[in-house]
Amino acid sequence: MELIKYREINELLQKLLFQIRAILEEKFVGLYIGGSLSSNSFDPETSDIDCYIVTIGILPKQLIQKIEELHQEFYLSNLAFSSKIEASYVPQEDLLNFNPKATRPYFNEGYFCFGQYGSNYLIELKVLRENGITLVGPDIKNLIKEISAQNLRLAIQNNLQEYWKNTLKDFSKFGRSDYQVFAILTLCRTLYSLETGKIASKKEAARWAIQKLEANWKSLIEQACAWKPGQEIDKLDETKRFVSYVINRNNSYNSAKIIK
Repeated sequence: MELIKYREINELLQKLLFQIRAILEEKFVGLYIGGSLSSNSFDPETSDIDCYIVTIGILPKQLIQKIEELHQEFYLSNLAFSSKIEASYVPQEDLLNFNPKATRPYFNEGYFCFGQYGSNYLIELKVLRENGITLVGPDIKNLIKEISAQNLRLAIQNNLQEYWKNTLKDFSKFGRSDYQVFAILTLCRTLYSLETGKIASKKEAARWAIQKLEANWKSLIEQACAWKPGQEIDKLDETKRFVSYVINRNNSYNSAKIIK
């Protein structure tokens, strides 16, 4: 069992793990931590705790109901960091035969649903395979097949078309400052991966973008990097233009450009 450097997060995850195993019993394979915690870029104020619970097969309805009740209790509790848990319940076979159109039980920000993986999930799986923290279970590298730079780039390009291009039709939900920051930093990471075939944290990718992109984007990216919860940045129009810029930059790539 690998430990996380934040004592309160370790304690929270141990409590969560105990209850998940009690519910899933023989359906439980392992619990893994990805995202910013696994890449040493966790920000206690802004980052989520990305949990991946690998299961044997698709969970029956009665177990899913118990899992939903468990996460609602944790979310509403007074435990430190409990509201930051983002949890995916992934059948083991989905890790080897990934289908972006498939769904899995998913909990985030107080809501439980059957969320479609989407192409972006392949990016999450690459982070998990390369840097994932094993709380309990077999080595995650033995559960997820290797993801090539070419497949990573294809997943990113698909995500730009499936998600980000559609957001331009109705960008109103990005009126919130935290959503604008999310968009700016996520798309910096998108560009970084398209250029390099590698994965970086959002802040690392933002620093790369400040150096590599046109100077007119520097201020917007710097403000996103410096943002703290409760602050207003009010950059909706600029953020929308940045989304369009990244989509157009991606469209400029051609099949002759191969990431090595």
